[in-house]
Amino acid sequence: MRSRSPRGSSTPTSRLTDRLHGPLLVAIVVILIPVAGFYVIEAFIAPSPLLRIGLRSLPVVPLAIWTLWFEKSRPFERRAPAIRLAGRLALLILVTAFAVAVLGLGLNWLDDPDRVI
Repeated sequence: MRSRSPRGSSTPTSRLTDRLHGPLLVAIVVILIPVAGFYVIEAFIAPSPLLRIGLRSLPVVPLAIWTLWFEKSRPFERRAPAIRLAGRLALLILVTAFAVAVLGLGLNWLDDPDRVI
């Protein structure tokens, strides 16, 4: 199948985006990646079970807050402000409790069934 536009006159369908250059790229590679690696390692080998549970469950909270307060299809949008706030806080607590149960207690139990906490 041939193109409808004459040869050499077609326009690109997308623009090239600016790439990360300079200090930002160095900061990401040199600082952020080792810190994230240390965080993940500590979340699985920290000596305190409560610390491991907290470190594993902590990344869920910002995602839950984003989903409940800032996403387009956020829940309780058409309710009164008090009901909306109470409902979102209740859902945030439920999501955090689920993350603690699955990511924290569940992984602790798999790691050491005799000593969950």
